Amino acid sequence: MKRTKQHLLNKWHVLLAVVLTVQLAAALHAAEPAQPVGNNWPPALIGAVNEVVMLTTDEFLKVPEAVEAARAKEGATPFVVAKTAPLIELSYHRQLPDAALNGTGWSAWGDICVASDGKVYSGIGDHGDNVGQGRSYIYCWDPATKVLKQVVDVNAVAKPGPGDVTWSKVHAGIIEGKNGKIYFSCTLNDGGQSFNTKWTPNVPGGQIFEYDPKSGRTAIVGHFSGEVTPTTLLDRERNILYANLEGKTGPKDVALAAFDLDKQEVIYRSAHDAVIASRNVALGRDGSVYFNGKDGLWKYNPQTKTIAPTRSVLPNNFSMRSSTRESAEGYIYGTTMIHGNPGPTGLFFRYAPKTDKLDILGHDFLSGDYTTVSVLSPDEHFVYYLPGAHGGAITIGTPVVQYEIASGRQKVLGFLKDAVEKTTGYVPGGTYGMKISGDGSTLYVNFNGHARDDLRLEKMTPIGFGLTAFAAIHIPASER
Repeated sequence: MKRTKQHLLNKWHVLLAVVLTVQLAAALHAAEPAQPVGNNWPPALIGAVNEVVMLTTDEFLKVPEAVEAARAKEGATPFVVAKTAPLIELSYHRQLPDAALNGTGWSAWGDICVASDGKVYSGIGDHGDNVGQGRSYIYCWDPATKVLKQVVDVNAVAKPGPGDVTWSKVHAGIIEGKNGKIYFSCTLNDGGQSFNTKWTPNVPGGQIFEYDPKSGRTAIVGHFSGEVTPTTLLDRERNILYANLEGKTGPKDVALAAFDLDKQEVIYRSAHDAVIASRNVALGRDGSVYFNGKDGLWKYNPQTKTIAPTRSVLPNNFSMRSSTRESAEGYIYGTTMIHGNPGPTGLFFRYAPKTDKLDILGHDFLSGDYTTVSVLSPDEHFVYYLPGAHGGAITIGTPVVQYEIASGRQKVLGFLKDAVEKTTGYVPGGTYGMKISGDGSTLYVNFNGHARDDLRLEKMTPIGFGLTAFAAIHIPASER
């Protein structure tokens, strides 16, 4: 019975691929060059119906030449390719005032949120001046209606006055609290510059925003005085928001803080030299928090509100860059980076909080890449991630990787770049935000990218930034 059902699903997927490929090819042929209209941004997405492109093609399963060459090198981690291509839904973040052609432009730097009702929240900013000109927005994707809607204009809520900081970058995570409300905080464009920033009573530091999906209203429920956070994590059971606070006393200082969402106050703040690399914190099932401290992993005990080193140390100068929730078997999985270097350095690891044991499982992809977010599937059979976050994905075909925990096998569900670029005019350059649906069937990804060369504005350099998009990647049942 299972084989018959799977056979029908595969036949449906192949039929859908043929239909969509024909439709989108026709749309591509007929489409006019994508250009902004007036001061509105972004341009039209080629092949979109109601602002969404649906695409599935066997071209996703073709290994790029550069990847073929890299996988043949000694020491490269082997991978296999899926047999059935995923179905992709892609939409631009819209309702933007202009193209923000400032070098980096519209960009997405933080993790996203799948809320308990299945809706998905993501954030972007224009990477503009921190004082007076910054802009950032929160969006909601509704899987039922397939609409990506702008729901929060952050600075309209913050209401900065003349000389105040304006928020232009959403770097910390977007998180749903126990009450069903959505929480987020924004950062400065450059890390470690809180000490060099003019804070005012109106904008006294990194603000904690609370968006109510029922009313559509957003409020400020707290702040981190004189500092901002690039990294947050929620202990949802206890409703405690953890944050790495950076740059209050100097460019390299980072403190770990805990903010009680019920009490709406900071209940813990470490010394400002406690955290060595600020881009990731991990959560154990007992509420303990693990972070990059001096000479290895450190642990925060929420009962005693103290920090102490564990016995576990990542090799060389590596630090945690992404981490999953702790599995029922007692493992946190994640990827690494060399502190301060978002280059091809990624290792894949697992950590057992109960035994304080850390294992290196190999490179995250090929000989190691920069992977900033990883998620454990609901059935805990797989870890998913997209290497090449900082624009590097375009050099390796923008792969979607599935790590099978039982076998240690890496499988690429699809190389997205070439087919998406050819069909839609969009070049997906990497991501800092990814989550999985509650049933494990769909990966949601907040992409950075740029326009295809024939559509790209002159000042939009082809480096994987400037044009953001949201994607729902539907994983075939036969591949999970």
